[in-house]
Amino acid sequence: MRPLVKLLLPVVAAISILSSAAFSTPADARPLTDAEKDKLQQTVETFDKAMRDEDYEQVANTIPPRVMEFIAKQAGLEVDALRTVVIQQMEVALAAVTLEDFGMDMKALKEAELANGDPYALIPTETVMTSEATGTMRVQSETLALLDEGQWYLVRVNDLQQVAILRQVYPAFSAVEFSGGKVEASE
Repeated sequence: MRPLVKLLLPVVAAISILSSAAFSTPADARPLTDAEKDKLQQTVETFDKAMRDEDYEQVANTIPPRVMEFIAKQAGLEVDALRTVVIQQMEVALAAVTLEDFGMDMKALKEAELANGDPYALIPTETVMTSEATGTMRVQSETLALLDEGQWYLVRVNDLQQVAILRQVYPAFSAVEFSGGKVEASE
């Protein structure tokens, strides 16, 4: 894999924060309430605007606090120090690319429920980036929206490392199978 392509893969993680789910939604899964849907819509709109405005501090706010705490502990950092590092890494990585298009398709949202009754959603996500080294790349995946203490957070689930962390922090997701997204050269 070319070095810049390796660099861009974490960029996609930052964009999708951090795949198609290989499972079917249980027939008895409760739908999201109107209030939950509205709050999720606001979270996605805030994230989308932050990406377009290169407001990586706001992007980092969509990472679940428990995930940040877990990673900070593993790295021997305070959460605020980790957040600063994450923001700096996004700035550096995304400086090498032009974000041509980014969007989460809320109309195609897939609602589901964990065994413990907690709702979550998978949102089809498409990112198109261009760099001098790789040309234009199109990334199609899904973003996991999880509800934690009344707040929606967004997690990239087509990256094995992200999924492993997710499952350690939120064991209820251990029973949910995720498949990888699709990365392709685009014209």
